[in-house]
Amino acid sequence: MCRFPIRIACNDSAITDDLRRLYGDCEVIADPGQCSQAPFCRWLHSEQLATDGRIQATLTEAVETLERTRHAFRSRDLAQLRQRLEQLLEDLSAHAE
Repeated sequence: MCRFPIRIACNDSAITDDLRRLYGDCEVIADPGQCSQAPFCRWLHSEQLATDGRIQATLTEAVETLERTRHAFRSRDLAQLRQRLEQLLEDLSAHAE
C-alpha cells in the first residue's frame, strides 16, 4: 500500500495494466494527460510546465537537496530554510487544488 501519493510512469500498456493491478492505490500513468498533477508533473518536459509547475518542481528539488545534505551541513539556518520551503510547497499544493 502506498503511504504517499505515488505516481508511476510507464509507457508500456501491458506493464501499465499489471502495475495498476499490483499497486491499485498508486497512480499509474501511461501518458502525461493521465497525471492528476499534470501542471506540476516532472514527467512532462519543463517547457510544457506552467510557471507554477516549474516553481514547484524547483522548490521540490531545493528541499530534496537540503534534505540529502543536512548531515554534511549542520546548520540551523539551512534547516529553517528547508522548513519554510516545505511549507511553501504545501501552500502551493493546497492552492492548486
